[in-house]
Amino acid sequence: MEIPCRLRNVEEIISEMDLFYVADDILECDEDYRIVISGWWVHIPELGINLREGVFCNYDETEKEYLPDFAITVIMEAGTEEEQDGVWLYYEQDGFEITLANYHSGKLAMEEVSELSCLICIPDNEPETE
Repeated sequence: MEIPCRLRNVEEIISEMDLFYVADDILECDEDYRIVISGWWVHIPELGINLREGVFCNYDETEKEYLPDFAITVIMEAGTEEEQDGVWLYYEQDGFEITLANYHSGKLAMEEVSELSCLICIPDNEPETE
């Protein structure tokens, strides 16, 4: 499913959706940390990138598992083999708009970033209801 919108509206739209059934992906894993990203993404055709929500987790020796530390936004090239392999371009501990503006180092004004057309992309694997 694809939902067209402006980037400024994405986080509000997502917050109102029930996406529990969309499995997360492990982007990167090391013995000390793990980066987990959402199974859904935001595609920005004009820039050829996808944005994904994520969580940076640290390994806890006491609990013997990875525990969430902080939320991140991950930028990936859209439709590339690297995206399938989990190669990211940039990530930051901020929301979609600020992360994208920082990634472009001021080449796009915040107003331009907010008004970018995008598609919220959700895999079609919703469980069937009886």
